[in-house]
Amino acid sequence: MHKHVQQVGEREIMPVDLIEFNSKGRLLIIGSSEQIEAVTPHLTSLELQTSTQIPTAINGWLGQFKVEFDSTHFTVDLVLDLLSETVMTVPVLPLGYFAPKEDGQALAEALQQLPELVGTFDKPRYFNYKASICAHSRRELKGCSQCIDACPAEAISSRADVISVEPSLCQGCGSCTAVCPSGAISYALPTLDVSVNRLRAMLKCYFDSETQPPQLVIHDKDKGEMIIDAMGEQLNNHIICFSIEELAALAMPFWLSALAYGVASITVWDAGSQDNHDWQELQQEIAKTNQLLTGLSYENDLINFYNEKSIQQLKDHLSHSTKMAKIEKAQFAGVDDKRRMISIALEHLHQHSAKPIEKLALDGDAAFGEISIDTTACTLCHSCVSVCPVGAVLDGVDQPQLNFIEDRCVQCGLCETACPEDAISLIPQYLFNREQARQHRLLHEEAIFHCISCNKGFATQKMIDTMMVKLKGHAMFQGAALERLKMCEDCRVKAMFNETKGPM
Repeated sequence: MHKHVQQVGEREIMPVDLIEFNSKGRLLIIGSSEQIEAVTPHLTSLELQTSTQIPTAINGWLGQFKVEFDSTHFTVDLVLDLLSETVMTVPVLPLGYFAPKEDGQALAEALQQLPELVGTFDKPRYFNYKASICAHSRRELKGCSQCIDACPAEAISSRADVISVEPSLCQGCGSCTAVCPSGAISYALPTLDVSVNRLRAMLKCYFDSETQPPQLVIHDKDKGEMIIDAMGEQLNNHIICFSIEELAALAMPFWLSALAYGVASITVWDAGSQDNHDWQELQQEIAKTNQLLTGLSYENDLINFYNEKSIQQLKDHLSHSTKMAKIEKAQFAGVDDKRRMISIALEHLHQHSAKPIEKLALDGDAAFGEISIDTTACTLCHSCVSVCPVGAVLDGVDQPQLNFIEDRCVQCGLCETACPEDAISLIPQYLFNREQARQHRLLHEEAIFHCISCNKGFATQKMIDTMMVKLKGHAMFQGAALERLKMCEDCRVKAMFNETKGPM
């Protein structure tokens, strides 16, 4: 393992935004009388409140836990939950909440840490959020909820047409950023471009002395580094270790860039720093990325997830890993734009594929694709245009058209949901010619219907025909009322006024 390569990759990332916590040391202990009596001698420096009764709910974080019972509620700074079935059940508990269950070591660590959690503390704000391209919802129609589903701390919730992230609950696992299809939520510590450019510098240093493509091991900064340091130089010189605070902070754009830069294989190594994470979303993203690579005729499973804890097991795994054939190394730099980074890397990998293809059909949960329009049903009402969060579906400005830009589409399904005629269906795919994908594509066009009074174009022929068929039997649209549907808004108002006024 190249030590000088690792040193080139070392970067001190300082947080820009900090989240502050204030604790006065008010501790609630929940458990049986015997459990409470056993731990209280270790916590005399704190202001203790105890309860053998189970609260109906606890919400909050360090310094602001709201505890509810049937008839009362109060606030504490810290919680020690000694129950085997804890009150809070989220996979990643908030800071200040300790739930050791039957684990004696975890209890000992909690008793050591709790007295130290008095005062003012801060942690980084791990994420950036760009609401303008969030595909969560539009006009109260449900779209993407992948970040909400992925968050193990339940820090993300739905708020009208956007998401809301509670930074005091967020602990920076990165799962939300890994699954976000548009890049609306991104990792801030470090940002994507910083990580990609750091890897680029490491690989440049590596290739200055080596010709064999390296295997990349991405590991967490805590236990991963500890295990590697403890085992010394047991990994060979063709392995590069890349440490990151949280494994899910790096996903598809980083992995594809690494392969484009000349990496032979990628192992995402869970060394055990976060035992409360199952990393399911990360493994799903690995599967999606491998699908793109095998579609380009690269080897199967070039990216893999590994969670054994010893260096020897890791060495055995790496020795049997699939390796990519050597290709020309890419020269592009990193950018802090998830979809742009994916596009740049795939363009390079496509150029050097043994069997380049025009497009690749993807699974239904893909973040790339096009939409199909049933032109016999579409009335060009443009409901789809008004809800598209990324500007992939567009009108024809002064023409009755529906246009589409595939490069922007994140397959959120909002257009499909909004369509009153059920005329839209999603087609998940990746179009490798990105110049073509970035072009406006005409999906549907209709003849203009002109007002029967002033001859101004105001709707499509199909829209008027559809309304006439649907409303001709309605009691409110008989005779002149039905004919008024063929008028523009101004002429319709004039006609209604003249009918109300009556003959002079």
